[in-house]
Amino acid sequence: MKFKDLLYKIFNKPAPHLEMTDDVVFKFIQVLEQARADELDCQGVYARLDEFVEHEVHGKDVEKIAPLIREHLDMCSDCYDEYEALLRVIENTK
Repeated sequence: MKFKDLLYKIFNKPAPHLEMTDDVVFKFIQVLEQARADELDCQGVYARLDEFVEHEVHGKDVEKIAPLIREHLDMCSDCYDEYEALLRVIENTK
């Protein structure tokens, strides 16, 4: 089975042979190779966000303590918005 046929099968679509070129499949594989197994998803970030913000407010080096959370915040606008809102609340209650 070709890789592109497998992708179409995964997404429950018939495998039209003209829509997905080898170049597209190659680029998709490159993206998968660059993905890190230890990356956090939004749920993982939300679970740790309050602690992350507390550390930041207290002047700790959050980039060193929790680099994966910082990485995620740099890429995800939804989580970054939550981070900013939580940061404002904590800073205004000091």
